[in-house]
Amino acid sequence: MKNKIFISLILMISILGAEDNPFFSKKELEENELVSQSNFEKKDFKFNSSARILKNITITYITLDGSEENISLDINQGIDWHNNYTISKVQSPNPSPMLDVSVTKPEPSLNNTELNSSSLNIELPLDNVLIYDFVSLTSYKKQIKINTKDELLADFTIGNPSKIILDFKNANEEATKNIKLSSPAFKRVVFGSHKGYYRLVIYLDGKYNYKLEKENNGYLLKLI
Repeated sequence: MKNKIFISLILMISILGAEDNPFFSKKELEENELVSQSNFEKKDFKFNSSARILKNITITYITLDGSEENISLDINQGIDWHNNYTISKVQSPNPSPMLDVSVTKPEPSLNNTELNSSSLNIELPLDNVLIYDFVSLTSYKKQIKINTKDELLADFTIGNPSKIILDFKNANEEATKNIKLSSPAFKRVVFGSHKGYYRLVIYLDGKYNYKLEKENNGYLLKLI
């Protein structure tokens, strides 16, 4: 018996229209966001008693621009309908850290006993980066702290994988720097000076939206 099984997983992700117009206002960006969904973990399912061969699996998902795309997996293997089957998330391994002289690895401030305590919810930084005296970075798994007193002029994202662009007002003209990071999501940061401002280009490992929060001593960028 030939059976064709289609399994649809819809992953809802916030949409950001920066590629169409990277200078949307904050209000316009918020109006364009899709409803946020919880992260997919796993889905259990069973076949009916007539199922004998799993031909393929089709996964349908929603992209950042709201369109639907599919991934089709050819299986062509026998199945036992008595069994339960599961589609589940598997954590990607962390890549090997790639650092240059501009990056220092922070020393953990807590011992192993403290880190293993279930009562703690502390994320240690992966990199501390001093770019110049007026700007530095602290990277985490899915966020970056930009330490600066300079005014943010513009922020937007382009490309796939995404590149987040941050422009800050500053009259200093400094040499370009290319900084590799050990964070799984943040691949590298490029600093470049321009007349009246400098630009940080943050290269990511995939397509993301982001939120930028103003803090006392800079900005906190979170991937979503």
